[in-house]
Amino acid sequence: MTIHSSRRQFSRRQFLRTSTALSAGAALVGGLSIAQSAHAAGSDEIKVALIAAGGRGAGAIRDRVQVGDNVKVVAVADAFQATAQRAANDLRRDNANEENMMYGKVDLPEDRVFGGLDSYKRAIECLDPGDQVILASPPGFRPYHYRAAVEKGLHVFMEKPICVDAPGFRHVMETNRMADEKNLKICVGFCFRYDARYVHWIDQIHAGRIGDIQYTRSYFKTPPIWFRTRDSGEGELEFQTRNWYHFVWLCGENIVEQHSHRIDIANWIHSRGDHRAHPIEANGMGGRLVKTVRPGREDLLHQAPSFHDDRQAWDEWYQEHRSEFIRHGQAWDSFFVEYTYADGSRSYSQSRHIGNVQNYNMDHVHGTAGTGVAVPQRSSALLGPDGAELWRNREEDNFPKGMYHWQNDSHVDAIRNDKPMNDGYSAAMSSMMAVLGREAAYCGRVVQWDDLVARGRSYFPDGEITSFSQPAPVQPDANGFYEGSVPVPGVYSPFDPSIEAPQRPGPGGRRQAT
Repeated sequence: MTIHSSRRQFSRRQFLRTSTALSAGAALVGGLSIAQSAHAAGSDEIKVALIAAGGRGAGAIRDRVQVGDNVKVVAVADAFQATAQRAANDLRRDNANEENMMYGKVDLPEDRVFGGLDSYKRAIECLDPGDQVILASPPGFRPYHYRAAVEKGLHVFMEKPICVDAPGFRHVMETNRMADEKNLKICVGFCFRYDARYVHWIDQIHAGRIGDIQYTRSYFKTPPIWFRTRDSGEGELEFQTRNWYHFVWLCGENIVEQHSHRIDIANWIHSRGDHRAHPIEANGMGGRLVKTVRPGREDLLHQAPSFHDDRQAWDEWYQEHRSEFIRHGQAWDSFFVEYTYADGSRSYSQSRHIGNVQNYNMDHVHGTAGTGVAVPQRSSALLGPDGAELWRNREEDNFPKGMYHWQNDSHVDAIRNDKPMNDGYSAAMSSMMAVLGREAAYCGRVVQWDDLVARGRSYFPDGEITSFSQPAPVQPDANGFYEGSVPVPGVYSPFDPSIEAPQRPGPGGRRQAT
């Protein structure tokens, strides 16, 4: 659910120019056109609902409308009513402005603006089969939301990642198959797959320009992520949902939620066009290097009143010292993972959220006859063994629009012209690859893909969460924080103890448990 602040806000005149010009650049992705084919209900209008209306959702709905086809935004839902209302008001304001690209594209009466953890169901009910939904909630919810949309017969755009654990992966893979059976078009927000700099770069790699792939290197090292302090009397589930990035059941960790972009690029390179390719095992390390409180104030946690026994006193203490706390939740801030593929090639992956250190966000590939480097939204190139440039993406070869818009153009083209499109498979593989790396780092051992898929532990609760009155899956320690739930290598197990381990041949052919 990344917020892409670099998006431009289009005026209506810009919107009309770009949508009219769309067909001119369409040949770059298989003859893209926005032919107004008949909709299932006899009209070519596609109704769209937005589920999760924060920063990412607010950008995604505008990315959808800029395509320029006959579309109407008819419902908005968010876990928090105030967020849904704010997004609806913004859309209505833009709809009333003749200079805005949203003009005439919004029909949002109050009875189609929904709040609550189950609000996605009501938004989906506002649509008909063949309409479209945008899913931008925290990824822990994604498997449930995706399944409900496909069962309704909706085309889906959903943000990455699409699962946070092995049960979620199995769930979305089943939903992918359901979507295929219904001929639904599925687009996922691994947006670099719609960036010409990466499309052309990886085409050259797959064509053998740098020989056989030996290994890839992926980096997502950035400053600390946001967090929101606790309000007095705030319910636990509400607090965790507002701070979803810091809880594994909602976010999956930074390696899953953010670094999955870079992991997706690596798996794309290693896959050679196979949308179900994946590594066979991983080993890793990492940790929670930045503590809950500012350096020198560790004594604060020992002074805290009991969160569970005297919440009012704890709230007063917390409000007094809230500026001293620099993180909440159970998440690690650093990961390093080595993935191994069946052909022996490897992928090395680094992700980090720490301040005052190197920031680095790039993709590298090493082959038997050269190397390659790609910088997100900037450039991509291939070099020979001597360092001489073999190939570089030219600006004139880029697609007519940026990747966020181009992926929506491609999705709408597939919907309206019945072209095959199901990003769900490659997205599930890349999401699960990130989960594999996280679990290997958490436990400190080599973890096999097949083992984790079959019996990996569940982070999302057993049964859907639909109300803030339900208990949170993770509970705070007595001091109100979560150090007790932070995974510890050597202690942590990535497997569900209720699922029996498979038997494998041991020394001398004997069977042994993994």
